[in-house]
Amino acid sequence: MKKFFIPTVLFTSLIALPVMAKNTPLTAQDYVDKGMQYAQEFPGLTSLCDIQNPLRDLTKRVRSNNESKKRSKASAKKRRSSIEPTQVFDNLYYVGTGGVASWVIKTSQGLIVVDALNNNEQAKNYIEEGLLKLGLDPNDIKYLIISHGHGDHYGGQEYLVDKYKPRVVMSEVEWLRLEQPKLDFESPRWGKRPTRDISTKEADTITLGDTSIGVHLTPGHTPGTVSLLFPVYDNGKKHMLSLWGGTGLNYGPDLQRIAAYSEAAKRFGDIAVKAGVDVFISNHPKRDGSFERIKQLNKRPDNAPHPFVIGTEQASHGFSMLSDCTYAQVLKIESQLK
Repeated sequence: MKKFFIPTVLFTSLIALPVMAKNTPLTAQDYVDKGMQYAQEFPGLTSLCDIQNPLRDLTKRVRSNNESKKRSKASAKKRRSSIEPTQVFDNLYYVGTGGVASWVIKTSQGLIVVDALNNNEQAKNYIEEGLLKLGLDPNDIKYLIISHGHGDHYGGQEYLVDKYKPRVVMSEVEWLRLEQPKLDFESPRWGKRPTRDISTKEADTITLGDTSIGVHLTPGHTPGTVSLLFPVYDNGKKHMLSLWGGTGLNYGPDLQRIAAYSEAAKRFGDIAVKAGVDVFISNHPKRDGSFERIKQLNKRPDNAPHPFVIGTEQASHGFSMLSDCTYAQVLKIESQLK
């Protein structure tokens, strides 16, 4: 066997390289690569890692007539790809559209609805009628939790509040935002803003009957977005679920806000891991994979694994992806400011 000899000076420089590499700060692309290693598990989150294109900024967007027509066609397509009202777990139901989620948690003393869709019409057609199709009574709605102050999540609250009188829960930060005369951006599709009711802060708990929901502030998508932790049951077997309260970056290169997003995803991810979370959902079914998982659930054979139960390790990958991809955006913005 041939032997190779490396001069001492060269050998010294070679063994020093790993130390130098270890001390070299990671780049934006490095964080993209870290996040994208989980792209197959969470394809709906991959857009967060796009550092090649400018971040969209809906606060500066003015829609032309042509854009409105395109949006109408897109909305029609979403309607064609709608999701039927579905019992996902023993105590969790989906009554949202094909593009925006509304989740319902059943407790021993009533129902908790998470998010109210775009407007009163959707609240009636999807939430109210969905509950009735599932054998649930809308009169049992006791709380409406609004994940954040965008109209596709609060827009149908007026219909539900006027008819069924649930208490409305939102973070104090979002109540303050919605009390401003003008929002960052609005849509004619959105219904009326909610009237201040219950405000939450970090690590608050909402308890109804036998169910307690942990409420955590996860700013970034909006300054006062909340994410939730609560137990769900599959044929009596307990699992822990996390509901991420807001995903997209839609306000341009706001360094401070995106940095807060990255930190919040990491912090909430750590909390979720400690809680044993093995189910990861959000409030948009194509972001978190719920759209496909509900299809799989409807075809689930007896005794087959539950498609929403992905395990604690894979659930943690979702939070790593959220944190790393948004931190890549932070580094990109910082490099552009130099």
